[in-house]
Amino acid sequence: MKNSKGILLFFITLLILLWNPLTFYLYYSNYDIYESGILKMIFWLIPILGIFAFIYIRRLKSVSERLENLVFNSSFIVIALGFLVFINFLIGLFAGSEDNEHDGLIFKPNSAAVYSTVEFNYRAEINTLGLRNKEIQIEKDKDTFRVLCFGDSWTFGWGVDLEFSWPMQLERYLKENGYEKIEVINCGQGGQYTSTYKEYVAKSVPLLKPDLVLVGVLQLDDLAQLFEHKLTESGGNISSFKYVLKSFLFASFGNYLTLLGKKSNQVVDIKAEWERSNSGLIDNFSGLRQLRFGTLSDTVQALFKTGNLNPGLLNNYIDFPDRVTIFNNPNHPVTQEAIRQMTSDFEKMKAVCEANEAGLMFVNLPMNYFTGHIVERMPSDILNTYFMENNRIDSVYSSVAKINQISYVELTGHFIDLPEKDKYFFKFDGHPNESGYREIAVQLGKHLIEHEYIR
Repeated sequence: MKNSKGILLFFITLLILLWNPLTFYLYYSNYDIYESGILKMIFWLIPILGIFAFIYIRRLKSVSERLENLVFNSSFIVIALGFLVFINFLIGLFAGSEDNEHDGLIFKPNSAAVYSTVEFNYRAEINTLGLRNKEIQIEKDKDTFRVLCFGDSWTFGWGVDLEFSWPMQLERYLKENGYEKIEVINCGQGGQYTSTYKEYVAKSVPLLKPDLVLVGVLQLDDLAQLFEHKLTESGGNISSFKYVLKSFLFASFGNYLTLLGKKSNQVVDIKAEWERSNSGLIDNFSGLRQLRFGTLSDTVQALFKTGNLNPGLLNNYIDFPDRVTIFNNPNHPVTQEAIRQMTSDFEKMKAVCEANEAGLMFVNLPMNYFTGHIVERMPSDILNTYFMENNRIDSVYSSVAKINQISYVELTGHFIDLPEKDKYFFKFDGHPNESGYREIAVQLGKHLIEHEYIR
């Protein structure tokens, strides 16, 4: 193929413009592979070699056909890839921005998921603001007292229909007791903890302008997640060629998938997702992890294999079997690290609430470990009586609230006093059931009324 020297120089110029340290920053600075020394070297090497090739070819009086074909073919392939990466970048810039405009406060607006297991069957629908809540007006009525409830799956209302979650039962209880202008909004999401509550508070409070913010902190679990999340949030090994290649391909062409992705209004079958996830985890168990899985009862093993229990529970049971022992000890180094993070998270949540003239309350939500309620989990369940009698987590949570000078309420004593220990929590899943959420709502409602937190 015959090509003029000018065309070759044009191709080399395009190659330099598409592959250089600046485009590397634009395309990949939001990905962990931006720290890859190999990729940085490549994005410096291409323009340097291109400049030398440009100067060399320009000085030649004539270009041999062999050199001409070599430069043209190699640069054409790299330029074509460069344009594909550039288009991928534009898709992320514009289509991504458009998607972000429609992102909800927590979830994708107007989405839904069906949760159907041997213990419960419910549908979680998300409103136009991205909350698991009935539709609400952003601007509240003048006489309305608005309460936002942040938290994890305990606040989300895992296992029950929306109307039986504790925020909705709290609203109903308060209205039954004369507070007709009360509005309680569910801002819960499963699997979260105080560092993510902090983000949701910063996003939701300035928009919705509540009078009171309740942050439901799950007994021990939220503290444990602050540390455990650090162990799992890191991706792969940036020094691994296989990981770098896989991540580079995703960062370079992943935005094309957004054009083919699922719409947010599709209903997700959670049980099927759990079965796939659990199957992948269990199939890869070996050594100590395989032995630990074998110590679970046959019933619990079967529930995991059939997608009737959350993969998050499987991770806890297998990889963090001593989490209750560790995080119930306030002197343990990892517990102290988590306490510092939780204290900082509440400091930031308090600042947001104060800036928007909203009250803030730390709500300590009870778990079966410390209240004597029956949930079949692991062989270590035999220690639950000890934990109930040696509860040190409540004093930790109380101190976090005290340091930040915010209101605090715990429900541990009430749940210990409940006589029927098999009535308020799902036996295997471990979340409160409708009756359990009702107890949370009523006790919290009584506290709010008695201490005049609402009007």
